[in-house]
Amino acid sequence: MKLLLLSGSFHSKSRSIAILKALKGYFPEHQYILPELNSLPFYCEDLAKDKPENILQLIEDVETSDGIIVCSPEYNHSVPAVVKNAIDWVSRPAFNSCLKGKPVTIITQANSPVGGARAQAHFKLVFDSTISAIHPVHEMTITGVDSVFNAEFEIVDATVEERLKRHMTSFVEFIDDRNS
Repeated sequence: MKLLLLSGSFHSKSRSIAILKALKGYFPEHQYILPELNSLPFYCEDLAKDKPENILQLIEDVETSDGIIVCSPEYNHSVPAVVKNAIDWVSRPAFNSCLKGKPVTIITQANSPVGGARAQAHFKLVFDSTISAIHPVHEMTITGVDSVFNAEFEIVDATVEERLKRHMTSFVEFIDDRNS
């Protein structure tokens, strides 16, 4: 299975990227693509007529993937601009883009006790508007995220590790069920 990983942050200590890398380690039988969304230009209809190469590559990555895993922090009670911009690029043409019917699951993380629940809700609203197939599960939020990792950004919290594995297993089953 080919899975596209979208991170809401790209700084050197990105917990989102660390979580996505952990998923890759837990399930090495799958193929993963982790594009650097921070190099994308901001969505602009003028650029949409002659899309830059990195946008064309992102569209191809979405088209050829079996599903999308978004992992993101919450910024100001919402989604980070970097991942929203990527979604805006690949969501054209409206109601008939490569996101239409594409299985999507969302993982949010934060130090707060709500673990990015508001961003989770906003992501669902955005992906609903693109007619994506949103993984119908209880929200996968990680609270107190700084305490989940060791100094090398490896997950050391057994409960979080088990929840991530269960979430990923459920998402793969969701994709398989849609394809059967």
